[in-house]
Amino acid sequence: MTSKSRKSAFTLIELLVVIAIIAILAAILFPVFARARAQARKITCVSNIKQIGLGTLMYVQDYDETFMPRYGSASSGAAIWAVLIQPYVKNKQIVGCTEMTPEIQQTWKGSYGWVGYGMNVYMWKNVGTPMAILADIPYPSQTLMQADSTFDDIYGRARRRTRVAWANTLAGSPYNLPCDQVRTRHGAASGLDLVGGGSSVGYADGHAKYQTASAIFYTVGIVPTAVEPTDPMFHEGARDVVCVGGPTIP
Repeated sequence: MTSKSRKSAFTLIELLVVIAIIAILAAILFPVFARARAQARKITCVSNIKQIGLGTLMYVQDYDETFMPRYGSASSGAAIWAVLIQPYVKNKQIVGCTEMTPEIQQTWKGSYGWVGYGMNVYMWKNVGTPMAILADIPYPSQTLMQADSTFDDIYGRARRRTRVAWANTLAGSPYNLPCDQVRTRHGAASGLDLVGGGSSVGYADGHAKYQTASAIFYTVGIVPTAVEPTDPMFHEGARDVVCVGGPTIP
């Protein structure tokens, strides 16, 4: 009695079904993976700015609660804050955000690469002027110290605030651009969308978190000398446009 061996194989229909299932799974999972990667990069940038903030506060404590000069000084042998905090953070790459899209006029570039964060100029004064003192900031947990930014400085005006809200715009001053050309550092928001994206913000008490563009415009304090957070000057002190054709910040 002889036995015949049978060879098993996929039929064409079975093969097509398998391919269709794989295509469906890919369509479902790839966007999920992309969002997970973007979320991981956002967390990394928030972590970076938290470490920068803690390094800054350690520097401040070592210098009688006095903030560092905005661009360093001849006696310090340093050009900018990114150099001055290195003894405390010991990480050159920390001053750049992985989500940043740099441009030549966007921010400072040197041996440390692109610096993707801006500093509150009410704390970082120019060399030759009296430096800010930590004790003079009455609401440190609500006052911005550093943040994602298209440029190295942040002022208490709506136009300068756009540098934080639209920190991935290929221009140092995003407010001069049409709203469809300004982009948030994290998320997919453009000028007419204040909640679909935002930036990493570090505060004067050392904590850091992701903030939507709306929160950056309406709730984040910048001017530390304001009487209290309800004082309009604490947030802006002036009305201005967000982008060309966009909303006006009250």
